Amino acid sequence: MHLNLWNSILIVLGFSVLVIVLDEYVVKPWRQRQWERRAAGGDGQAQKLLKMARSAKVSDE
Repeated sequence: MHLNLWNSILIVLGFSVLVIVLDEYVVKPWRQRQWERRAAGGDGQAQKLLKMARSAKVSDE
């Protein structure tokens, strides 16, 4: 297989989709659970980050 323009474009797009999916469905829930644990322990910075994350959520309700 030769690496030409179209193969390069497909590789970049595939990697971008992979990074977005991993961030949305793996890292984001893990990060929020971590902030919730730290906020419950009294960490002020974690409380601020958790408050910002909750205010940024958009719902269709």
